[in-house]
Amino acid sequence: MIFEFIDIAYSFTILILIIISFFVEKNRKGFVKNFIAVSNTLLICYSWYLLFQFYKLIQFSSSLHVKVEEGSASKIILGWFEIRFLLLVFLPYLFLFKKLITNKLFSILMFVIIQWSFIQSCYNSLHDSHTFPLIIYYLPYNISFKILNYLTLFIGVYALLWMLKKLPSQQAQS
Repeated sequence: MIFEFIDIAYSFTILILIIISFFVEKNRKGFVKNFIAVSNTLLICYSWYLLFQFYKLIQFSSSLHVKVEEGSASKIILGWFEIRFLLLVFLPYLFLFKKLITNKLFSILMFVIIQWSFIQSCYNSLHDSHTFPLIIYYLPYNISFKILNYLTLFIGVYALLWMLKKLPSQQAQS
């Protein structure tokens, strides 16, 4: 699916865009803010992708026709995995607000939530065994096509926001 690569692509692009925003000239900051806004808006598409995958998981589990005994109801326990999933589904909608769409701190927070498992594996491998974790996790199959899909999606969302006059540079002019 076209949206499965958004998390990895967002992680790379948002870090690069935030670093660039500190070093770019004032007359070019508008472009960088527009790119940050588009990257953050793409997380809404990733939220839809996660919900669709969750729907497919529920559909698969219901197709197994596993019978559950009525007396074996257990407590529902929310762990970090479930909370992280809920945050990834609902927090991107906060980027629809003008003040948060280019907020660098909120973007970094979303980066940390998306990459939490990788950050945790890096910490564990460096802390416990003094070895560096494999970066091959970020080299999925057909990466060139996924990058092209992400660029196409990025350009499409940029054009949509531009036509709707929702880009940060257009908001300042109105």
